[in-house]
Amino acid sequence: MKHVLYIISILLIGDLFLTNCANPGRPTGGPKDTIPPTLIYSSPTNGTTNFSNSTIEFEFSEYINADKLKQQLIITPNSDIKYKSIIKRNKLVLKLEGDLQDTTTYNFNFANGVTDITEKNPVINLSLAFSTGPYIDSMSISGSVENLLTKEPGKGYVVGLYPLSDSLDFFTQKPMYFTSANDSGNYKIKYIKTGKYKIISFEDDNGNYLLDPDIEPHGFLSDTIALDSATSLPPIRCLLQNVKPLVLINARPTGRYVEIKFNKQVDFYDITPQTPSNIIGENKDIIRLYKPEAVNYGDSITSYITSSDSLNNTIQDTIKYVFLESNRKPAGFSYSFSKNTIDIKDNPELNLSFNKPIQTFDTTLILLKVDSTYSSIPSFTKQWNQNRTELQLDLKLKSAFVDSLLEAITIADTLIKDSTSSSKNKKRVLTFNAIKGAFISVENDTTELKNANFKKPQESPKGVLKVTLNTTETHFWFQLLDKNQKVLYQKANETSFSFSAIKPGTYSIRMLIDTNKDGKWSYGNLLNNEEPEEVVIYGEPTSIRENWVVELDINI
Repeated sequence: MKHVLYIISILLIGDLFLTNCANPGRPTGGPKDTIPPTLIYSSPTNGTTNFSNSTIEFEFSEYINADKLKQQLIITPNSDIKYKSIIKRNKLVLKLEGDLQDTTTYNFNFANGVTDITEKNPVINLSLAFSTGPYIDSMSISGSVENLLTKEPGKGYVVGLYPLSDSLDFFTQKPMYFTSANDSGNYKIKYIKTGKYKIISFEDDNGNYLLDPDIEPHGFLSDTIALDSATSLPPIRCLLQNVKPLVLINARPTGRYVEIKFNKQVDFYDITPQTPSNIIGENKDIIRLYKPEAVNYGDSITSYITSSDSLNNTIQDTIKYVFLESNRKPAGFSYSFSKNTIDIKDNPELNLSFNKPIQTFDTTLILLKVDSTYSSIPSFTKQWNQNRTELQLDLKLKSAFVDSLLEAITIADTLIKDSTSSSKNKKRVLTFNAIKGAFISVENDTTELKNANFKKPQESPKGVLKVTLNTTETHFWFQLLDKNQKVLYQKANETSFSFSAIKPGTYSIRMLIDTNKDGKWSYGNLLNNEEPEEVVIYGEPTSIRENWVVELDINI
């Protein structure tokens, strides 16, 4: 019996041993694998000519993974080559579908599309060039991509070459040769056919290799590239701007209104004959027309409209329309102040925005109130925008009134700190009031009471920046920007100046160069083949401290 149990024990131990051997796990411990696979063999070999096969094979030094090949593999020139990929341990096989073009040099750039299995280390600089003709095209270009206004690298931006032609359309044509900029914004395109090209770079968010200018920053070089040797190009400077032509899509009744729809934001428009109107819509791409009192429902109206976008692309259209009776209620009427609190000073500025054109403005319903006991109609000048939806009021307060109010607020502040003082003395507020009825819209609805509070300017320690510019430029803007790239201080065409009341913080310095000296800085326009004017970023950010004077001597 003991002999039998001994034999059974031996068999169980052996079975356990064999089971563990048959299911080997990944060994634990040891150094991390940082060595990428290397290419051992390819068919065809790099530089092969007169290639006519439909299968491409690669063999590597270890087992590989290529599950992101479709996203990473770039094949130029662009010819919509389809393929199937097959992985066999350490081998990659590409089965090409369809015919290759005659006498054409192809370049397969795998980027990070082939990695090892364990740590996903990509094969370094894996690419393959071959030709279906008797020679390999040998032209190449290199350069960099950067953000126009910050100089940050255009990481991952597509850089594309397009054969020069009269019908070239960046919005509908894919580039013939293309690549992606690396993390430093640098790029290189090789194996290009001799010829003339245009170059453009864009952030290809949707991966379709087509420029979508309304959502994708882009840049270009205006000069034609005549390739007859390897060429190093200037930086391509990119920014987001919708350069598509402005197009009027339709004009039709919508409820009680007529709405004119465009394909993009409208920055300026003029309608003849004059009609109450306003720009509406989330994208500011709709002009809403309101029925004039002299027009009857159903009357056929012909208007002439001139409209422009932010790039000053201007179009003129003739539209015919009618206003229709509708049971739909008018759109609500609202307005807002640009700031709800305003510093007390002799001539404060107040800006109001309305969602409908204003027909009547009753200036006697504009009041200044101190607490609840004092009110007056302020003296002011006013300026409306073209369609009476934006109003700028420049108030004229007497210095004696301002001084007495500031003194009263100072006394009130002191009383507030004294817990034994009477609560009725603790409040001293100056308020701008637009009483109900002050503004009446083109649809005869009126504003509700709305206030904007004035406050005593805060006195806090400031810093000073003194600048001396050594430059041959004569037309420029010197700008001081905060961490969000907002321009806080600016000087034009001066080489020695000071900013004397800067809040403590860290600022960056930028200069916009007015290259053509026309008094404005241009973002450029792809459709007009006009590059942006120059931008210079100065060194490292500058720190401004309380009660400190920072002096900068800048050479540009």
